[in-house]
Amino acid sequence: MAETDPAKPSDDPARDDFQARLAAARERRDGGRDAAGAAAARNIGQLGLGFRVAVDLLAGVVIGTGMGLALDRWLGTSPWFLLVFLALGFAAGMMNMLRTVRAADAARRRIAGERGKRE
Repeated sequence: MAETDPAKPSDDPARDDFQARLAAARERRDGGRDAAGAAAARNIGQLGLGFRVAVDLLAGVVIGTGMGLALDRWLGTSPWFLLVFLALGFAAGMMNMLRTVRAADAARRRIAGERGKRE
């Protein structure tokens, strides 16, 4: 079966009607997006990144503290393992936080570069 170019009008009126309705639907879907909507979507993305960074840091500290407390109770060495694992948890949380921020920054730069090439 031969493929036809959807941009070219065809001999089939039903196909032309479908193409017109499809183009109108796409315009309704995309036409409602303005600069304010794009800025709001970008801000929501930044909010999500902020929450992810906070959770990365908090998770490292909580897990380190939990491991330290458990080891201290099991071995009776209070508060030494708590202090060691609290510091290790904080360091792990910071590393995860930096990894997340660097990945987001790299993605932002890649997208900005692609937009610059198109314009």
